[in-house]
Amino acid sequence: MNLFGKDLIEFKYNGLPFHSTGNIRSVQQTRSGEIHKIRLCDGLTVTTVLKHHEAFGAFEWQSTLENDSDLKSGLMCELWDCAVELPLPHDDNRHINAYLPGDNNCAMLYSPSGSTWSDIEFFDEPSLSEGNHASGMLFPGWKKHFTASGGRSSEKKAPFFNIRKGNIGYVVAIGWSGQWVFECERKNDSIIIKCGIEDVSFRLEPGEMLSTSSIVIMPYEGTFIDGQNKFRRLVKKHFSLIGRPGRLKNGSFCAGIWGGMPTDIILERLDVLDRQALPFEYIWIDAGWYGNGTKPSPDEFEGDWGQHTGDWRVNPFYHPDGLKSVSKKIHESGRGFLLWFEPERVVEGTPIAREHPEYFLRDENSPNLLLDLGNNDAWDYCFNTLSNLIEELGIDFYRHDFNMSPLSYWSDNDAPDRQGISQIKHINGLYRLWDALLERFPHLMIDNCASGGRRIDIETLRRSVPLWRSDAMCPADFKPETAQCHALTFPLWLPYSGTGAGRQYDIYRARSCYSSCLTVNYAYSQRDLFGSSQEELDWISNMCAEYLRVRPYLEEDFYPLTSLSIYDDAWTVLQYDCPERKEGIILAFRRSESCFDRGSFTLNGAPGVNCFAIEDADSHGLTIINGREISIELPDKRSSKLLFYKYKS
Repeated sequence: MNLFGKDLIEFKYNGLPFHSTGNIRSVQQTRSGEIHKIRLCDGLTVTTVLKHHEAFGAFEWQSTLENDSDLKSGLMCELWDCAVELPLPHDDNRHINAYLPGDNNCAMLYSPSGSTWSDIEFFDEPSLSEGNHASGMLFPGWKKHFTASGGRSSEKKAPFFNIRKGNIGYVVAIGWSGQWVFECERKNDSIIIKCGIEDVSFRLEPGEMLSTSSIVIMPYEGTFIDGQNKFRRLVKKHFSLIGRPGRLKNGSFCAGIWGGMPTDIILERLDVLDRQALPFEYIWIDAGWYGNGTKPSPDEFEGDWGQHTGDWRVNPFYHPDGLKSVSKKIHESGRGFLLWFEPERVVEGTPIAREHPEYFLRDENSPNLLLDLGNNDAWDYCFNTLSNLIEELGIDFYRHDFNMSPLSYWSDNDAPDRQGISQIKHINGLYRLWDALLERFPHLMIDNCASGGRRIDIETLRRSVPLWRSDAMCPADFKPETAQCHALTFPLWLPYSGTGAGRQYDIYRARSCYSSCLTVNYAYSQRDLFGSSQEELDWISNMCAEYLRVRPYLEEDFYPLTSLSIYDDAWTVLQYDCPERKEGIILAFRRSESCFDRGSFTLNGAPGVNCFAIEDADSHGLTIINGREISIELPDKRSSKLLFYKYKS
């Protein structure tokens, strides 16, 4: 795949294709790729920067639109930030007959779901029957269309795709944290891919400049899993803060504490963590710490903290010294401080909403206001407020949540000839906010949350880590089998993501939640005792040690060894393999209703290796297996097994 010198975008300008409007095009070669400049006759300049990640064969690009004239620009519509045709092995036109087409006889499209507080998040099964074909099949002449939902990029559909025929494929990732749109059309020997921002039609004001969505396309050879593992490596190398100078080297390991818990009780719980030398790297102070409410809030379901979202003064009723002693104790222990914010959603009646109503977009059906990050004054307020608190409290990990669907706020505030502008300026403002915080605080990490994992895309990934990929983990006793389902899906697309382990002392549950980032909430709620049982503390200590041993593997090549099942009579088995270190792990779970006490599984990865030394994490027994077939025995229902292996040949 070579995209140098090709047209990458398309749109209509005053009703005509832009390339027929007398434009002038120049291409400037740079070390990372090309800069395409298209200047239309009335002062509109479209600049597309194309980058090539040569080791992966991947390309990414993004366009900027600028009006440097004294008049409004012409009307731009049907804007596709990506419009490319890529080769794909030949398919004949489909002729309906008595036999169902096989998966290998046509192109297949994988398009994962989004985050919806369910068992099947980031999941797609393209081989499921849909009429007289499988749902993911793409025959010549067929076109498929997908969009985001409600203005958050991964709410019901995630902006990631894998298109393949035989052993040739492409992984596609859209970089837009709002309402994207994706189309693909199958030709006999190619695939046409188009994506951008949905339903935009606008003129630019004089002097106005904005950026649209970005796109990443990575070709691969081999199986679907080969493509996904290559994409995981691409994201690690080029689209993640983890591993960058001054940032984290691995995913984070956090202990969560409710922000409405009074300072003196937080300090007592931090004392317990210190006395037991529990190796948490961050203390996560969650929502509820702000505003001026006076109702006790021992956990997230009590108190009036929700009415104060947008008032980012530390609550003096819960925290008389403004969280300073909490921050001091966290840092004295050698840990980092993670603090929850939700700057874009503001409740009507909070001080900033009364003082500066012009900072906000409104929806008459909601008490929530949307801070308009496309408004420079509102942006300055947000950046200064966050910067001051990060500096004052020594925040090491900034948690940015977003619990609302913004699309109607944007669309209701657009003029007829400016459809999409409110959204574009807001998302541009979000990226500018995060970039400015990362520049000002070179050590800072950003946690991206939006009611769980509802704002995950390639642009948020390059600036943040989703530490809480699903709100399905919010109940203190959520089903661990839900976490097992997510362990088979999220890692296909994300080398770094996190979840929680609940508040029950249960190794089956904890192992179900092992992910490259992990937060445990045993000390979270004032309603739950913490530190009074040495047995529970010893259990936490052992679990922490095991997790930290496992964690380095969880960012390596990933192989699901079973299919996703939502039922309690199933097994879940998965493998992480590190060919560079010649080792890996296997996690296996037998659920509560499974009638099978053993299973045989084929190890992946490690080409040419046919002998493995296997260590059982529970018995510490060591066995040698010849060949790639491994038999795993779990005599007890609702039980788990963790195996470490090394290559022997």
